[in-house]
Amino acid sequence: MPHEQIILILVSGFGVLLGLLLSVFLWSYRKGNILANRILCILILTLSFRIGKSVFMELGNGIDLRFIFIGLSTQLILGPLFYLYTKTLIIPNYKFTKGWFVHFLVFIPAFVFGFLITKDLVKQLPTSFFITLFAIYYGHYLFYLLVALKKIFSVKETQKDETSKWLKILAATLIAIWLIYVLNLFEDFVPYIIGPITYSVLIFAVAFIAFKNGYIEKIGTIKYKTTAVEQGEVDLLYHQVLALIKDEKQFKNNALSLKSLSKDLKTSPQKLSMAINSNFNNNFNVFVNSYRIAAAKEMLHDQNYVHYTIAAIAYEVGFNSLSSFNEAFKKQTKQTPVSYKNQLQNGH
Repeated sequence: MPHEQIILILVSGFGVLLGLLLSVFLWSYRKGNILANRILCILILTLSFRIGKSVFMELGNGIDLRFIFIGLSTQLILGPLFYLYTKTLIIPNYKFTKGWFVHFLVFIPAFVFGFLITKDLVKQLPTSFFITLFAIYYGHYLFYLLVALKKIFSVKETQKDETSKWLKILAATLIAIWLIYVLNLFEDFVPYIIGPITYSVLIFAVAFIAFKNGYIEKIGTIKYKTTAVEQGEVDLLYHQVLALIKDEKQFKNNALSLKSLSKDLKTSPQKLSMAINSNFNNNFNVFVNSYRIAAAKEMLHDQNYVHYTIAAIAYEVGFNSLSSFNEAFKKQTKQTPVSYKNQLQNGH
């Protein structure tokens, strides 16, 4: 075996081995956010299998087609895993529900197809089929990465901490690996083995950064770390908030604040913020504004308010200024209040 090939095996194999060791560590680690650590464990384990497939494909002889396509199918769970990992770290007390399995359903037929593929079937199927298949594999992966990044960058500056920094590092790593493999599909000057080598370098760099900065232990546990609250108490508090905001329409009070509402509920602002974040999956301002925008849209649809100006509607539903109303309305509906009203009047 040529020396160059031996070096390639050692370098690329190092990344796969390191990934497996990290997976074992993350699964058994009892500090930090345990759920997030185990999701990251599965993510790294899956990625190591995907990269391991590439090593065997490049350096092995006569590799089974089923192994190749089963390895490719794992890309359909990498994106959802990272998105789930992101939500678990960003949203306090995030719960994993059965509905989340929907994100992994597309993996099942791809995995089954990997078992059924044969050389004869490859010859029978048109090239366009495999082009579409690869587009789905790589497009699905990228789509979830972009959705996760949007979630990461949507965190307000005042709430950003080491968690968002860590997630950006991981996102950049996953995008770099995606890019290497995509370039390999279209450009011969990017050798396939570059993927496993890049993974080895990146997994080592990511592991070094994680342990040096204590990310595994600290991330996902910084926010609300001084507030010990049972989940039952959090849920009860959220229902009390809904009674005031939704049923009693307290959102129309333009002096409403996290502090004033917590005073009415005889709780601390921190506990109230936790209840809203963990159940609504967003902060207090977004929570209240969602009801204000919903009420504003109802008024715009109601003929009884047809002569109301946009400013009048804004103040009626609880906003302190027209600019804050415009900003919140556009963020939620992707339209300005004026364009939304004009669209209704034009019958579209």
